[in-house]
Amino acid sequence: MEINKLRAFVDLAKTLNFSETAENLYTSQSTISKQIKSLEKELGQELFERNNKNVALSEYGKLILPNAEKIVLLSDWISKETSEFKDNNSGQIRLGIIPTFANYDIFKQTMVYQKLKPDISLALQEIETNQLINTLKQKQVDVAFIRTMAPEKLDFEKIIIAQESFTVCLNKEHPFANKNEIKLSDLKDETFIMLAKNSLLYEPVINLCRKAGFDPKISFVSDRMSSILQMVENKQGVAILMHPQTKKSEVSFVSIKPTLTSTLLFIRNKGNHSKIENDFWNYLKQFEMPNWNNCGNR
Repeated sequence: MEINKLRAFVDLAKTLNFSETAENLYTSQSTISKQIKSLEKELGQELFERNNKNVALSEYGKLILPNAEKIVLLSDWISKETSEFKDNNSGQIRLGIIPTFANYDIFKQTMVYQKLKPDISLALQEIETNQLINTLKQKQVDVAFIRTMAPEKLDFEKIIIAQESFTVCLNKEHPFANKNEIKLSDLKDETFIMLAKNSLLYEPVINLCRKAGFDPKISFVSDRMSSILQMVENKQGVAILMHPQTKKSEVSFVSIKPTLTSTLLFIRNKGNHSKIENDFWNYLKQFEMPNWNNCGNR
């Protein structure tokens, strides 16, 4: 039994006018007539008594009308609940990320979420950290993955993922490559390969070198980590980096002193969020760095 036939019957029982019911249901009068005749044939009973001037509900029609109304009402409720469920469980999450996001394990876990929630589209936008925060404030992204030297100063909800300290990236044949730790001042005569000036790490590296008593001699600047690692591998210089995950066998990472520590974290604006945004945020929480003193930040 088709719901549209029952819907036509219920409406016609109220209007007793084929033209008015057709208008109410956004269809033609002939369609309503066909639906009623088809339903009567299916039930084996007349639902309406008709003559040239009037339409009246038959005794059988009066009998089944209350239950027909319940069925139509229930169908409408199911349609409404289904629509709301789809709205709450499908859509797009705009995730702003720093360029090195794909180098971290959390990237893989984010992609796992995409597989678990195929109706949710994760739209990744690669943006430098200094621009990401403003992009988030302006609500151009829903969640951001950033690096910061001072997470406690960020007025956002936060999920701390990891912390990293500056290390020096050296060619495997460099005299310092096998050391556990070196003084940054020992690198004063080296040629430096640097991340671009618009990155979060450029100025801290310059300041760290100056703190160690020298200005670094910079031969190459790039916004691509792969280019920097390739230059080090080709013995074009050394690079001070937050230790990236890399499979390159021709480079070595050695701890330096003094150093600085940065924090990798997800942030989002405080306030109300959609159900799909909250579901994604709660998924990310399971990867939060253990024992992080993040009181008052969430």
